[in-house]
Amino acid sequence: MNVVLHTAARDGLTFPEVLAYAPDGVALLITPWRYHVALVRDGQVLSRGDEIDLTGTFDVRVFNENAELRWLQTGDGRGRAVLLTEDAAALPADFTERHGDVHAIAVQEGRYLLWGRSAGTSDGWTALTTERIGAVHIPVDIPRRPGYAALTTREYIARDPRHGNAYVAEERLLGFAPTPIERPRAEDTAS
Repeated sequence: MNVVLHTAARDGLTFPEVLAYAPDGVALLITPWRYHVALVRDGQVLSRGDEIDLTGTFDVRVFNENAELRWLQTGDGRGRAVLLTEDAAALPADFTERHGDVHAIAVQEGRYLLWGRSAGTSDGWTALTTERIGAVHIPVDIPRRPGYAALTTREYIARDPRHGNAYVAEERLLGFAPTPIERPRAEDTAS
C-alpha cells in the first residue's frame, strides 16, 4: 500500500479568511460559549436554519472525504491553518509551510460513536438527543432505527524508520454516518 498524506500550513489567517480555503463539508466550530456543527459551502458557514453566533470562534475543523482544514486562533483573531489531503494538487499555493508527508504503510477506517439517538431528521439534519446533553444537530440523515451516528475517520499508520515500530502518524475526519451499536456476545465477555 502506498498512501501519502500531504499537509501544508499558513499562519496569520483570521476565521473569515480561512473559510476561503475550507473544503465543502462538515464544520466543527468552537467558541467560548458553544460547540457548533455546521456545513461549509463555497466559504460560507451554513447551519440547519438557526442563526449561529460565530463571535469568538477559536478552533475550527472543516472536513469531507478528501480533505480536512484545521484552524486554531493563536491571538488577536488570527491563527494557524493546516490542510491535510491525499491529493497534493489540492494544497493551496499560498500555504507555503509544507510539513513532512506521511507515507502510510496502511490506513485504518474508524468511527467515534456520538452521544444520543436520532429523534428524527428534517431537511437533511438529524437531531441526536440524550438526557445528559440535550440535542445536537448533525448534517446527515440518521434513521430512528438503529438511531445511532458516528464520526468517521481515517488513520494513517506509518513505520518508524529507526526502530521499525508502526504508529498512527495522523488521523483525518471524514464525515458522519449511521452506525449500529454492536453489543458484545456473552461468550466474548466470559473470562
